[in-house]
Amino acid sequence: MKKFFAMFAVAIMTAMNVQAQIPANIKAVLDKCDEKMDNPSGIVMDITLKMKMLVFSGNGTMKWYMKGNKSFMTMTMKAMGQEMKEEAGFDGQQEWQYSTSMSKKEKDSLIITKTSVASKNDYGMNIDYEKSYKTAKMKEKGLYYVIDFSDRIDPELPKKMTVKIAKDSYYLREISTSVSAAKVTMTVTKVTKGCSDNWFKIDMNRYKNAVVVRK
Repeated sequence: MKKFFAMFAVAIMTAMNVQAQIPANIKAVLDKCDEKMDNPSGIVMDITLKMKMLVFSGNGTMKWYMKGNKSFMTMTMKAMGQEMKEEAGFDGQQEWQYSTSMSKKEKDSLIITKTSVASKNDYGMNIDYEKSYKTAKMKEKGLYYVIDFSDRIDPELPKKMTVKIAKDSYYLREISTSVSAAKVTMTVTKVTKGCSDNWFKIDMNRYKNAVVVRK
């Protein structure tokens, strides 16, 4: 489950990191989405998650706060009668990931890593055309631009990914992909401009029962 959480973040941050030879009309839509999703006062996204595997299905919610190169994300997932909570953040100098234990015999974990990023593109919604996918195809379907990415270059990314962008607002609305044997759909239900800087400060009171590992 931790792997899935990490992939959710990677999918949203890199879904549109494509090579410059991507057709101009697709690049124009992505640039417009970039412009709309990047706000100096910050962006908050409310997201619903659906995950389907061969043996079980799960549903969850995610809230993602972003401002500049800072980020904080919280996710709750329910599957097979259990509830899992994950949180991840970056304050500009360190990143942290909190995971609740799925076993009563184990404690929750909090991993704090000192790090830095080269630009806000590493953690924010600002789209950078890096080398992640070779191919992108776009079609218009109802209220959305639907873009299919394939031929990945980065092995950490899913082999294929589909992104929906709203025609009227150019907001990112949905990402669907496969992670291992799971089919994952992330739907952005709400986008709010502006968020407090307090979300980007690690609050140890939130993780009182966790085993802390510092790297």
